[in-house]
Amino acid sequence: MLRTVNFKPRTTSTYTYWDINDESIRLRYMDDQCKPLFIKSGGSLVRLYVESEGHSYKLCSSGKGWAPTIIIDGIVMHTVLMDPLRYSFSKMRGVRLTGTVLDCCTGLGYTALVALKKGARRVITIEADANVIELASYNPWSVHLADPRIELMLGDVYELSTWVRDLVFNVIIHDPPRPTKRFTNLYSGELYRAYNRMLKRGGLLFHYIPRTGSRYRGRDVRRGVIDRLRDSGFVIIGQNDYGVLARKI
Repeated sequence: MLRTVNFKPRTTSTYTYWDINDESIRLRYMDDQCKPLFIKSGGSLVRLYVESEGHSYKLCSSGKGWAPTIIIDGIVMHTVLMDPLRYSFSKMRGVRLTGTVLDCCTGLGYTALVALKKGARRVITIEADANVIELASYNPWSVHLADPRIELMLGDVYELSTWVRDLVFNVIIHDPPRPTKRFTNLYSGELYRAYNRMLKRGGLLFHYIPRTGSRYRGRDVRRGVIDRLRDSGFVIIGQNDYGVLARKI
């Protein structure tokens, strides 16, 4: 059921790999490209890791001083090749943000932060998975999700689309995981039509397309996204390495 989340950061006990002096931990994860984060519990360091309903979630960072990424079922949600926060800014380069913005999917909240930094007055961000929000609460780079200009919602974006009235958003940022069986509904024409209804006239939709998922079941994901956006009342006005920018007709 769709609900608003009162985000409460719990970062005072969070440690990155580079904060830790325990030699056994440092040696254990020394060769990992993406090194785990830890919390202190009962005097011991515990890895930030969640297993729930057959799925696994972990926070890790691949560079000292870099924001963490989240890995779900072995799939990297951001990148391990550069600072994920800087990566989020790179994705949105050239996209003008103003007014009220919808951000789907929240993840660790980096896109919501970019939206505020680039001029959004208000951001509604929606995340379907409570485990992701739980991990974000321990992430020092996610504390901005408590900003009063951000409304964090837990639930299905399809449910949100029935709850939101028409012509609400100036911009929608659609930032889905790469297409897998679990996430194909985030690439559907039904969702794009809902986005079209919720956007103000002339409103913008930026659709991120993960490069690691450029093909799904032998099909070109970007080509399919563009075709479905056009069929849903959008005109494509720009593309970059990260995704597609469309305007509501």
